[in-house]
Order: sequence, then structure tokens, then C-alpha cells
Amino acid sequence: MEVDGVDRKDYIKVVDQCYLCDLCYLTKCPYVPLHEWNVDFPHLMLRGKAIKHKNGETTFRDKLLTSTDTVGSLAGIPVVSQAVNAVNKTARKAMESVLGVHQNAIVPEYHSNTLRKREAKRNKPEISVDSGELTKGKVALFTTCYCNRNEPDMGEDLIAVLEHNDIPVTLVNKEVCCGMPKLELGDLDKAEEAMKFNIPQLLKMVDAGFDIMAPVPSCVLMFKQELPLLFPENEDVKKVAKAFYDPFEYLMLRNKENK
Repeated sequence: MEVDGVDRKDYIKVVDQCYLCDLCYLTKCPYVPLHEWNVDFPHLMLRGKAIKHKNGETTFRDKLLTSTDTVGSLAGIPVVSQAVNAVNKTARKAMESVLGVHQNAIVPEYHSNTLRKREAKRNKPEISVDSGELTKGKVALFTTCYCNRNEPDMGEDLIAVLEHNDIPVTLVNKEVCCGMPKLELGDLDKAEEAMKFNIPQLLKMVDAGFDIMAPVPSCVLMFKQELPLLFPENEDVKKVAKAFYDPFEYLMLRNKENK
């Protein structure tokens, strides 16, 4: 109904409960462009989260859970990963009381044998590059925190699919978290830090003739949409965004050119 019927002190509840799925923007809200009001509700909520964070109202739990590189690097130590995985399975009531993570919520396992470690040991097949008008034909994979430490099998599967389609794959030399968890927390400073580390690394791959891909959709969205919106004057961000692809998008482009 009308927003004047909502108590102002309840606004922040809406901000907190919005998890930025974008479905209102895509399917529900009648006020998106080309409507004259031009309302982008998800990004409006994101501004609310940023103000909340700037006011020092972010909880310890949320700061911890969005520090994916820190948590992942600690939990990825062989003995520690076994302990963390065991705790995640057996001490869920304690986790709920301490961190506010519901005891029935699915939590990811941590692997000490990461995707990066597996790829470093693997004998890669010799595949000649078949470039086209729409794609360069060789991929640099941004592994993402989740795929590297939590679901390395998924990364291996994606690489196998690409190589099956005669697309040579390498990993981006260095990377940190894409910054989406911190962005969704409203921590724009940390999101900018991640951008300043990742973009030069990705730019090197683009300049070397690679297309960039990530197996996790939110990471793709971060580089293709969110960073260009945050840093509209940054030409390097624009260049990386243009070369960044979702796996299905990329395979469909290859198929379009009979490759």
C-alpha cells in the first residue's frame, strides 16, 4: 500500500530483510524505468544498508560472516578445516546462540585441498585457441572464495565442461573476494578495497587476450553491474566488466558462432 502508512522506525526492518534478490525490480515493481519515478528498490535498500553500516550499527556476526577470505583462509588449514566442519555439524545450537546462525540452516564445508591447489597439480591438456567475433576462446577463471574453498568440485566440473568444448582455461593469478558480501553489508570501503586489488589482476588477463569467467553468479554480477555502478568513471572497471561472463552466457555465445 502507500508508504505513509508505514511507521518510519519500521523502515530499517525492510532494509534488513531485503537480501537483494532483485526479483522486485525484475518482476513486481511497476515504478522501475521507464516509469517517471525511476525507482531501483534493491539499490535503495543497499543505500539504507550503507547508511546503517556508516552509523556503526553492523553486528559482529555480519562483519565476521562477510569476511570470506579471512574465515576461509583460517578454516582451510587442514587440521582446522576438519575441526570447523565437525563443529558445523555437531554444535549447531551453540552456533545459533553465539552467531545467530539457525541450527537448521545449511552451512558450507571447508576444504583444505582448494581448487587452486588442485589446478596447480593438474596436467592441463594442450588446446589451441579458437577465437570468434563474440568471444576470445580462452578463459581466465576467477575462482571465487566459495568455489575455491567450499565447492572445489564445482570448479573442477566447470573447467572440465570448458575443456570439453575446446576452451583452454587458466586461473586468474591472484584474487581476493569479489566484494559482494561486504557490498551487501553496506561496507562500501571494503568493497572498494577488493576492487582495487582485483581489477588490476583481471585487467592483466584481459590485456593478454582472455575472457574472464566466475562460477558463482553473484561474483559475475559484482563485476558486470555493481562495480561499474559504484565506479562509473573507472575505465579499467568498465573494461573488465565487458570481458566478464557467466558460464552459461559464455557457452551460448560460443554456440551462437558454431563453436
